[in-house]
Amino acid sequence: MKINLKNITPKEMIFFAIPILLILFPIITTDFYILTILITANISAVFAASWDLLGGVTGQFSLGHALFFGVAAYMSGALNLYLGLAPWITIPLGGAFGVLVGFLVAIPSLRLKGAYFAITSLIFPGMLGTLILMFPDITGGDSGLYGLSSISSEILITYYASLLLMIGSIFVLLRIANSNMGLIFRSIRDDEDTAEATGINTTKYKFYSFAISGFFAGIAGGFHAHLLRYAGPYVFNAFYSFQVILFAALGGIGTIIGSVGGAYLMIILNEILRDINEFRVIITAIVMLLVFRFLPKGLIRQITRRLKISLGFWSGLKELRRKKDESDS
Repeated sequence: MKINLKNITPKEMIFFAIPILLILFPIITTDFYILTILITANISAVFAASWDLLGGVTGQFSLGHALFFGVAAYMSGALNLYLGLAPWITIPLGGAFGVLVGFLVAIPSLRLKGAYFAITSLIFPGMLGTLILMFPDITGGDSGLYGLSSISSEILITYYASLLLMIGSIFVLLRIANSNMGLIFRSIRDDEDTAEATGINTTKYKFYSFAISGFFAGIAGGFHAHLLRYAGPYVFNAFYSFQVILFAALGGIGTIIGSVGGAYLMIILNEILRDINEFRVIITAIVMLLVFRFLPKGLIRQITRRLKISLGFWSGLKELRRKKDESDS
């Protein structure tokens, strides 16, 4: 974010106050139910932000992002259940498996663009979900893996662990989006052919995007498995892939930080509507339609524009050309 820390305005303080508020939130309440909702929102924010780097920043609009989340959930669970490794080891290892899967998925997908890539990405989670059912002795089949170690027996420790994961992940993803690598990602999104014509190895950078996205989706999936103490085939459901896209779209696709706002709003809204479960899907759909109709670029992006705060990473090729002209001169 292009904000001068020496001259922070009251408007800009809002964005710094939110993490502080979340850190101090347990002073207000330590209610198990409320903290569990916030933990879920933190994990969902990381998952959605990982999709946003791939789909919003790089333009690789994946409809099967649950693949990375699910693989990491199962691998974290298996490493914990069969090898006895602690969650603080299995969660990053789950992220590492997310990177590996990201590379494997990238190989057949690199030559596909637009709708062809989106449809192909939707196939992978279903394929892996089927494989899981084929090896029940290892994966638990329909029942999944039960009895995983919890993050902690104390809800406060679990809450702060999820908050640290969320803040750290968003910080790293924002730094990547604002780096030269992020600039190349956006150039690929804006016009891949033109980016190649300027000398960019788009294949290499798309590999990077898949790997980074897979890692953060993976650590979210690993944390989720240990939070529930369970990993089942449901994690490959298309619902999880579509949900993170909705989170990112609600906050603002291509903003990274918008995924946090979108995740929090939707997770909290779903819980508020829990008592009227039969109408929850309808109300949620209406809210999303209203946002897409009147705020097509997302709530967070609209708020930052109103407050005149620049998130600093919308354009790709335009900025790349400007930097090239500066270096040539």
